[in-house]
Amino acid sequence: MTFAFPAYHETTVPGFKTAEAIEAGMRKAGWREVQRQGSTITCKVGFNLWSFGETMAITLAPTHAVLRSTCILPTQCVDWGKNRRNVQKLLAVLAD
Repeated sequence: MTFAFPAYHETTVPGFKTAEAIEAGMRKAGWREVQRQGSTITCKVGFNLWSFGETMAITLAPTHAVLRSTCILPTQCVDWGKNRRNVQKLLAVLAD
């Protein structure tokens, strides 16, 4: 759990999947508004008990990918681990 405005969690993963596989994984996770812009894929994670929602962004590079989940509410500084769980959920969906 990070303390930042807004709260976020970021992980770098070596040798990642294709953009199409990531988009499919986001949809399988139940997230909405999946969009691709250049080498970045984003989606919205809905409102829940822990936050007002998050934005998931995956930036692809030739050798790695950066996964970042950020709270939508810019004044939310504590996420109670929700952003970390979003990143873990996507990694688990993509591992199947």
